[in-house]
Amino acid sequence: MLEWIKANSKGFGVAVLLHLIFFGALFFNWEMDKPKAIVLEQGDVIQVTSVDANSYEAEIRKIEEKKRSDERKKQQRIKQKKADEKRKKQERVKKKQQEKKRKAEAKKKEQQRKAALLKEKKLKEDQLLKEKQRIEAEQKSKKAAAARKKEEAEKKAAQDKKRQEAEQKRLAEEDKKRQAELKRQQERDRAEWKRKSKGIINRHAALIQRKIEQNWRQPLDVTSNLKCRINIILQPTGKVVSVRILDGSGSQAFDRSVETAVRKASPLPVPENREIFEQFRNLTLSFEPGSY
Repeated sequence: MLEWIKANSKGFGVAVLLHLIFFGALFFNWEMDKPKAIVLEQGDVIQVTSVDANSYEAEIRKIEEKKRSDERKKQQRIKQKKADEKRKKQERVKKKQQEKKRKAEAKKKEQQRKAALLKEKKLKEDQLLKEKQRIEAEQKSKKAAAARKKEEAEKKAAQDKKRQEAEQKRLAEEDKKRQAELKRQQERDRAEWKRKSKGIINRHAALIQRKIEQNWRQPLDVTSNLKCRINIILQPTGKVVSVRILDGSGSQAFDRSVETAVRKASPLPVPENREIFEQFRNLTLSFEPGSY
């Protein structure tokens, strides 16, 4: 009993207080026929219908039953509260775990994204480095090829120059020999031409002299042993352009007869070769009848 009182001290105190209030009401309202409501400080209202022992015990049991019901409800509320708190705590823990998991997944995704970006960046850098190395290697190869080409070109140019110099020297020597041979040939030709032209000149000079002499009429009072030197200007056709006495014979009649004979003999027999004719264009002859 004492243990029950200790365990339910609060409820027991309320019961004692109710009993005191109940007995006080009975004492002060002894003559009242109808039951009256007593208002407690706690706000509970108890309907007093009887003051006998059975009613009192029933009321006590009712109060105790209500207390037990309230206690059960309280315990249920506490249990429900604890259950709610536990559920809420579990939900918070679960939510925290989910949030942690979400953050971990987000962090993992971010790390993966960063790793992918880093990988992509490294790949691009590697590609750029490879491209740079390729370009540098290509440029180096081009420079080396250009250097080899230049060296080969210079070497070829030097060889070509050497060959050209040798060829020019050979050609110069050949030309020198050719010129020397040509000069010798020209000298031979000139000698031969001179020999031939001399014969042609002498022959045509004799023909001109003879033709003039054939057309000459000796004056009656002039001897035939006279001579004079005359200058004749001729055209390539042999036509006489002018006749002039350079050195007279002393006889005007003789000199005039020679001049007349030259004009009558026109055209004179001149060489067909123009080069030889040039020696006959301005011809000077010594006319001496009977000398040919």
